[in-house]
Amino acid sequence: MRKTILTAIVLVLCVVAKAQVEDVMVIHHTDGSTERIAAKNIDYIDFTREDFDPYGAIDLGLSVKWAAYNVGATRPEELGDLFSWGETVTKTDYSEANYSYYSASGYQTIGRNIAGTKYDAARQLWQHGWRLPTLTEIKELLDNCTWTEETHYGVKGFLVTGPNGNSIFLPAAGYQRATTREEVGECGYYWTSIVNADMPSSAYNLNFKGYSANWTASRAYGFSIRAVKQ
Repeated sequence: MRKTILTAIVLVLCVVAKAQVEDVMVIHHTDGSTERIAAKNIDYIDFTREDFDPYGAIDLGLSVKWAAYNVGATRPEELGDLFSWGETVTKTDYSEANYSYYSASGYQTIGRNIAGTKYDAARQLWQHGWRLPTLTEIKELLDNCTWTEETHYGVKGFLVTGPNGNSIFLPAAGYQRATTREEVGECGYYWTSIVNADMPSSAYNLNFKGYSANWTASRAYGFSIRAVKQ
């Protein structure tokens, strides 16, 4: 009988001791306070940078931030995809006949500035505030940055360095007219969001032939896109 009582007491003490011991995660905040969370209530722990952007968002010291690489690429030296102005998908034929906004009556008006609209490939494919650059923002890139011809991992292009010392690389991705890809490794052509008001069949773009931002080309051509965001 005495043995039974002692066994019962030991079991009770074990239960009490077990109840008093619990794994707890203690978070120490920078203000000196702590936060305790029972381990049993934690599913998993994940550390995430809230300002992380997979597309770079490089601050060049200008009015907008520039993506680290072209739409359709995953690294600065990759050429990325080509788009007709106002279209959000790639294709194999960049001709007038295969352009979504061209018909027998001519070029359809889809807006003077398509930045951030449903016609903006950067906005539709990347979201999160990314969009086509405006003509003003392209000119700002030209007027306030240093342009250096460079070969990056075997790819020719230009290193564009902003007034704050940060830089982006623009590959010479060429362009496509109809089914022929031209000038790869020789020149880059990058759309702006602005149509040519005097010639609605064309839109403004940046090209490496003198870096002109006032040059326009047929909206049906396949050009690169380097996105911007605030």
